[in-house]
Amino acid sequence: MIAEFLGYLRDIWFGIVDYVMILFYADVALDWHFILKILLIGIFFLGSACLAATIAETRKHKMKFHFLLGLLIPYIYPLVLLWRLKIASEAAEQEIDPLIGLSDSMTARFNEIRQEQEEKRKAKVQRLKPAAAEQEEENAGEPEQNAEAEVPAASEIPAASEIPAEPEPVAEESAKTEAPVFTQRYFQGLAVDSSGARLGPFRLLTFKDMEFRVVRINNIQKDMASFEVEVKGSMKNIRLRYDNIKTFEKI
Repeated sequence: MIAEFLGYLRDIWFGIVDYVMILFYADVALDWHFILKILLIGIFFLGSACLAATIAETRKHKMKFHFLLGLLIPYIYPLVLLWRLKIASEAAEQEIDPLIGLSDSMTARFNEIRQEQEEKRKAKVQRLKPAAAEQEEENAGEPEQNAEAEVPAASEIPAASEIPAEPEPVAEESAKTEAPVFTQRYFQGLAVDSSGARLGPFRLLTFKDMEFRVVRINNIQKDMASFEVEVKGSMKNIRLRYDNIKTFEKI
C-alpha cells in the first residue's frame, strides 16, 4: 500500500516537473510568489492526507478512505484518528455479537433452574429425614419387642417330662412338606370372615417350638404379618415372617 502511494506521489511530482520545464522553455514569466503559495497549500493538504493514511495503515485499516478524509478535513481528522481509531484486530474482537446476550441470558436461566431443582431436592430430603428416622427407630425397636413377645412365661414352659422327643429327620422333613404354605393370601383368608368381622383365636407354633395364642391378625404384609397375642393375660403385638411359622390353626 505504501509503495502504491509513493508511486502515485512520484507521478504527481514528475507531472509538476514536466509542467515547469514546459513553462521554462516557453520563456513564460513565472510568479514565484503565487507558485510558492500553491506549493504550500498543496503541502498543507497533502500532509494532512498522508498523516491520516499513515495512522490508518499503522492500525491495519484501509488507507485510501482515510487519505481522502484527511485531505477534505485537514489535520482535524488525523487527530481524531490518532485518539479514536483502534487496531483492526482489537475492533473485530470488540464487535458486539447479538448472540452473546442471548447466550448469557440462557446460561443464567439454566443456572436459575438448576438452583431451583437443587433447592427442591434439598427440601424433599429434609422432609423425608424425620420419616426415615422414625422408620429406623421403629425397625430398631421391633427386634426387642419381638424378643420380649417371643419369650414365653415361666408357667407356659413345659416340664422336662412333657417335652416331646425330637422326631427323626425323615419325619421332620415329611412334616415340613405336609405343612401348609403360609402366604399373604393365606392369612388374609383367615383374618376376617365374609361379613368383615375379625376371626380368632388361633394357635401359632414356630419352628423354635414357641407356641402363642393369637387373638387376631392385625397387619398382613407380603413377607410377614403382625399378630396380637395373649401373654400373661395382657395383649402384645408380635411380627413374624411366614417362613418362621410351623403351624397356624384356629382354636
